[in-house]
Amino acid sequence: MEFTTDYSDVDEGGILPIGEYEAIIKYAGEDTVQTTGTVYINVTMVARNDVEQPCKNKYIWHKLWHRKEPTPADVKLGGYSSKQINALSKSAGLPNGKKYASLAEWCEELGGKCVRITVEHEEYKGKTQAKVKWVNESKHPECRHVWKDQAAAEFTELPNDDGELPF
Repeated sequence: MEFTTDYSDVDEGGILPIGEYEAIIKYAGEDTVQTTGTVYINVTMVARNDVEQPCKNKYIWHKLWHRKEPTPADVKLGGYSSKQINALSKSAGLPNGKKYASLAEWCEELGGKCVRITVEHEEYKGKTQAKVKWVNESKHPECRHVWKDQAAAEFTELPNDDGELPF
């Protein structure tokens, strides 16, 4: 058997390196910091595997926090920054002027949307962490990303004519 090694899909572990990535939003929703009880919006993103880039399928979490001094527009969004919410909405291609019944409805619509993110590193409590610094519109809006668990789940079950187990 002949083969060639290919390190392009090897997960090196650790954090997402500094740089710009095409990403897909896997999940968005309110979450709570276990140690403090602080509520925030957690936007789970994955480096797309349908675009030629490093770190395909690597996760990063973008957190939207309540504002310490919310404006009236922020108060309408439960204290979250209206500028951040609107910037993320625009970057994800959500319709301008659309009304949402709740933050949960808005978060649900973000799922599966493609964006381009800029990642930086920051020190927090002595550890280096990856942080989403900017979220912009994707340069590759046509998405063919395949979720790892979806690819593994796609199989064809073969019929067993005699009804017996093969072992």
